[in-house]
Amino acid sequence: MKIIIATFALVYAATSTVSADSDTCNNLEYAYPNDIPWVDYQGDDYIFTRQKYNSVCVDSQGREFEYGTIQGVYTPIDETGGGCSTLCVEGPSADAARGCNHLPPSNRLVGFQYDCESATCKCLYEAGTLGNQYSQCFDEINTGSQGSGQVYSTEPQQGETCYSLQIQSTNPPPPPSPPVGTTICTYSPDYDCYKTGHPECCSEDGGANCPNYLTMCDNHAEGESGFDYCTDGPDYQCYSTSDGQPSCCSEPGGALMNCPQIQPPCDEPSQSQYIKYLRSNK
Repeated sequence: MKIIIATFALVYAATSTVSADSDTCNNLEYAYPNDIPWVDYQGDDYIFTRQKYNSVCVDSQGREFEYGTIQGVYTPIDETGGGCSTLCVEGPSADAARGCNHLPPSNRLVGFQYDCESATCKCLYEAGTLGNQYSQCFDEINTGSQGSGQVYSTEPQQGETCYSLQIQSTNPPPPPSPPVGTTICTYSPDYDCYKTGHPECCSEDGGANCPNYLTMCDNHAEGESGFDYCTDGPDYQCYSTSDGQPSCCSEPGGALMNCPQIQPPCDEPSQSQYIKYLRSNK
């Protein structure tokens, strides 16, 4: 086990004046909150999630992670811009003055462990990340563990609590547009069925709310009837809806926006909630 101890003591200027007394730390929900604010750093969101109380983080093989400690971190640790989450991602504000010129790669950070009694954060990293070049950034560095990958589970250890980390882009790229011809609004125009050549839903919000099937035709002669099965009489023995019609008929936008060209088959018998009602009133 390799332990590097800095020659100075880091004092973290917490905004809270609460000291790490036993009463505070015995209140587990207060000392180890789950609702940790996300940390926005260099285009990524760092999202920490509390695991079991009194635990250490381990990888898929049950190995703990190497860590750098930051002392003097008092409760509450769920204040925006403070706590272990911000310190492990961005580093203490006094880093430059202490000679810490750069932090370990943030994409190697996997979480942290907090000890309320000692007011200490352990910033957890994949094995092989920490070394002498980061000794000025932490009060202590321990590279004796070989954990790799993400936090997979925990092991019991009284006094500490594991927080796992998920990293995601703050501004993810928009989803790619579907290839031409793969949505109902990009099919070849059908002017015999549709007034505009395309289903009515394609005329609203660029077709964003269209189903993945061709909807009911809307191009009909004046006075023509029989094309809209949603206007047929109710069939409670077929459909389990309150009006005895296919469920698409009552969805926002109505039949032309939601219903397929061919009338949907009957609901499964077990789904009908009205057949029993009708029989009981005969």
